[in-house]
Amino acid sequence: MTGSNAGVKRNRLPAGAKAVRTPTYLASDTAAAYERAARASGHMSFSLYLEQLRKQFEAERGALPILGTAAVDHQEVADPAA
Repeated sequence: MTGSNAGVKRNRLPAGAKAVRTPTYLASDTAAAYERAARASGHMSFSLYLEQLRKQFEAERGALPILGTAAVDHQEVADPAA
């Protein structure tokens, strides 16, 4: 998720909404897949892509999917900041 953000649409929150910065650690291939999808979706920022993805899931299915431990195919990685 490195590189220039020039020309990327910024996440515009509704009036009065507050943004929360969360540390998110992704595998490099996962981050790259999200970046490609965000750019293919109209050069969205990563955060705007995630906001729109959430809205789409909620509109189509009523909520975000709940994933069980069976859906995880990797081991949890310790937080490097810890």
